[in-house]
Amino acid sequence: MRIYKAWYGPKGGHAFLFSTEPSLQLVFRQAAWITDLPGTVPTGLQWQPYFRTAIHDDYFVIIHTRSSRDTTRAGMVDSVAAFIPLTDLSLVPDLRELANNLRESHDSDDRKPFVPITQTATAPANVHSPLLLTMANSLISTKQRPVIHIGQEGFDDIMLNLLQVVPKQLRREIIFSLSFSPEDTGASFAIAVPNELASRYPQGQILSILSEPPSTAVAALLNMPDCSSLLNFGEMADFDIPSASSLILLEQAFQLWRGAITVSDEITLVRLLAAKSGDTEQASDVRKRALDRLTSMSGQWTPADVLSMRNLQLERFDSHEFTVAVETWVRNCAANIAKTEDDCRLFGHAVRSAAQQNWWNTQVHAGYMSAINANSSGIAALAWETIKKEPESIDAALAFFNIQNQLKALVSSVPVALPSLIADAIAQKSANIGAWQLCGVALAAAHTPSKALAAVLALAPYNGARRVAIESSLSRASSNECIVIAVREDIEEVTTLVANIVIANPERLRDLDWTSLVWFDILDQVIAGGGILAIEEADRLLGLQTIIQRGEGSVRVWGPLVRARLADLSHVMNRSDAWKLIPENLTTAILKLTAEGWLSGVLNGTASVVGLEEPLRSEATSGLKGNMVLLSIAQKSSAQFINIINELYPQSDNDCVALLNSMSHSHDYRLAPALAKSLGQLIQDRSWRSAAAHSANIVRLRDDFQPLCRECLNIMPLWDCITLSWKMGDSVQISPDDAWQMFEQTLAELYSQGPTHNEIWSRCGGKDEHLSSEGNGIAQWHRCIKHVRAGNGPDALNLLQTALRDFSENAVLKVLRDSHSLK
Repeated sequence: MRIYKAWYGPKGGHAFLFSTEPSLQLVFRQAAWITDLPGTVPTGLQWQPYFRTAIHDDYFVIIHTRSSRDTTRAGMVDSVAAFIPLTDLSLVPDLRELANNLRESHDSDDRKPFVPITQTATAPANVHSPLLLTMANSLISTKQRPVIHIGQEGFDDIMLNLLQVVPKQLRREIIFSLSFSPEDTGASFAIAVPNELASRYPQGQILSILSEPPSTAVAALLNMPDCSSLLNFGEMADFDIPSASSLILLEQAFQLWRGAITVSDEITLVRLLAAKSGDTEQASDVRKRALDRLTSMSGQWTPADVLSMRNLQLERFDSHEFTVAVETWVRNCAANIAKTEDDCRLFGHAVRSAAQQNWWNTQVHAGYMSAINANSSGIAALAWETIKKEPESIDAALAFFNIQNQLKALVSSVPVALPSLIADAIAQKSANIGAWQLCGVALAAAHTPSKALAAVLALAPYNGARRVAIESSLSRASSNECIVIAVREDIEEVTTLVANIVIANPERLRDLDWTSLVWFDILDQVIAGGGILAIEEADRLLGLQTIIQRGEGSVRVWGPLVRARLADLSHVMNRSDAWKLIPENLTTAILKLTAEGWLSGVLNGTASVVGLEEPLRSEATSGLKGNMVLLSIAQKSSAQFINIINELYPQSDNDCVALLNSMSHSHDYRLAPALAKSLGQLIQDRSWRSAAAHSANIVRLRDDFQPLCRECLNIMPLWDCITLSWKMGDSVQISPDDAWQMFEQTLAELYSQGPTHNEIWSRCGGKDEHLSSEGNGIAQWHRCIKHVRAGNGPDALNLLQTALRDFSENAVLKVLRDSHSLK
C-alpha cells in the first residue's frame, strides 16, 4: 500500500511545489488552498506547527503545516500533505505513524511515498485520557460543532489518537484543524484555538473535561475492552454505523436486546433492527428472535401498543406469525370492545387505512371485519364514538359498514345526540352513497324535525321526488315566506321562484338584504329577466357600505352589482376598503363605474378631488385624459380645477403638454388668470420644461396664457424666457456671456452659410479675406464672434444693426439691441 505525499510552500504565493506521484499533480494542485495558513491569522500572533485533516475529492488528507523557513515574508508556510483514497482509509494500520512521517518530511530529501508498516511499534493510545474521552463523547453527541479546544498543547496528539482508535469506518469523521476565526472552521468536527483568540468563539462549544465514566457508546467508539459485548451485538446484528452518532442507536438497541421489559420496549427494538440491522444470516436471526419475543407478549398488548406498531417495517422479518397474532388480537378484542380514546384511535386508523405500513392496514382491518358480524352493535357504538372524536373517519367508517351490509347497525346505534357539524357531515356522506335512512337519523340526532326534513330534501338527488318536495312545501307559502325560505335554504329552485315574484312586483326589492348571498342571486335573475330595479340611492349606498364592512369578496355578490350598474362606489364612505375585496375579474368594471360616478360628482359639486385612493386615483386620472372633461370642470369651478391639476392630472411633463395643447385648440375657451397662474406654478414647481417651452409657443397666439408663462419663465429655454419677458414688458437682464451666445446662435440661424452669407461680414466693415472657410456655417460664426468679442474685425453694434436691417422683426436681435448686453 502506497500513500502519496505533496509538498507546498512559497512560490509567488502559497503553491504546490512537488509530489511523490506526478500523475496526481492535478489533484495536488487543486488541494493547495487547504494546505495554506488561513488568512484570518491576526498580525503578530504566535502559533505552533499543527496538523489538519480534510476530505478533498475522493481523498482523506492529513496535512502538517509550519512557518516557512525559506522566506522572510510574514504568514508564509510550508505544508506536507498525505492523500489517502477514502476507500483505503480503513486499511492504514497506524495513522500516527503517517503523521510522524509528514512532520519529518519537511526537512527530508526523501521524495518517496509513505508505505505503512503492517506491524507498527507505535504505542497504543491512552483511551482513558480525559480529553480523549471528552472528544469521543462530543463526536457522538448532538452538541453543536465544531467543538473547541483552547490552546494547541496536546490537541494534535489527542486528535491523532482519536483518529487511530475509532472504528475504521468512522475515521473520515475526524476532521480537525487549528483555527484563528469562527469563519475558517469549515467542516471541522473539532478545532484548536490559540488562547489569545478564545473570546471570539461561541462559549457553548468550548470543551469542558467530563468527570463521569464514559458511556457504553463512547467506550465502543474508543474500542475499550469492556465494550466488547456491545460491539459483538453490533457485529451480530450487522448494525449500520454510518456515523459516530449511530453508536447511540446501537447502544439503545443493545440495552433493549439485553433487557427489554415492556411491550413498548420490544416494539422499539424491532423498529431499530428494521432500520439498522444488515442482511447477514446472523442479523436475520436477531430480527426473528426480537419479533418472536414481541409476538409472545400478545396477551399484554393494549390498543396503544397495536396502534404504535403501525409504522413497523417488517419487509426483512419472518413476520407471518406476528401479523396473524395482530389480526387475532384485534378480532378477540372486538368482542369486549371499549370506547376509550385509544380504542377510538385504533379503530379510526384501521378503517381509514391510515398507517404507513400496508401489513398493519391489512391485518387490523381484517381483524375488525371478521368480528363485525358477531358483535355489530358493539362495533357500531365504537364507530359513533370514533366519528365524534375523529370526524375525519366518517367516510372510512361508513365504507367499512357498507361493505359488510351493516349500515342498519349504525342506524340502530345512532347516539341520542350528535353535534350538528358531525350530523351534517354524516348526512352528506350518507347521501353520497344513497343511505337516506342513515342520513335522516343522523340529522334528527342534531336538529329539530322540521330542519332535519328540510336538510334531507336539500340533499336529495335532482329527480321528481326533490322537485315535488320543494313545490309541495312552498305551494301555500306567501311571498314573504318564500323569500324567508329562499334566503334561509339557498336552494336554486326557490331562488328562481322568488326572482319571478320580484320581477312581477319590483317594489319587493326594498326587502333586499345586503347581507344575504341569496338576495344577490335573486337580483341577478331579476336583471337577466328584464325586471325593473327599484332601489333607492340611499339604500344602495348603505348596502354597499354594509358588504364592504363585512369583508365580502364573493363574485356571487359583486357580479350582480356590476351587471345591475349598482357598483358605483364614488359616494360610499368606506370605499377604500373595497378594492382589496373585489374579485379580480370585476375590478376593471367597478373602477370604471366608480370613476364615472366620481367625475359626475365633481361636475355637480358632490365629490371631492383631494384624497383619492388607489386604484380609483389611477382610473380617475385616466378618465381625466379626455381633456374636454377638465375644460368643463375649469368653466364650472376654478377651485376644483386647481385641486385636480395639483392632485391628479397632469402627472407628467408630456401630460401637461397634452393639456396645454387641448386648451389652446379650444377657441371658445379663455383661460382665467387664476387658473393660468396655478397651472404655471405647477409647471414651475415640477420643472416640466417641455410644458414650459410649449406654453412659450402658445402665448405667441393666446395672450390669456401670459399669466401661466410668467410663473414658469425660470425653466423656459433662455431665448423664450428673454423674449417673453421683453414681450410682457418685464425688465430683461442678460449677462454678457448669454448675450454673446444668443447673438452667435441667432446669426448662425439667419446666415446659415457663414459670415459671407448675403455679404453681411463685408457690409458691416469686415474683410472677407481675413475669414477662414473651414467647417460649416456654425463653426465659422463661432470663430468670427470670438474675434469680434476680442475687438478684432467689425464692431459688434455694426454687426447687430446690419442684421436688424435684414431681419427687423427678429425678437432676439431686438432684445439684444434694447438690453445693451453686447459688451
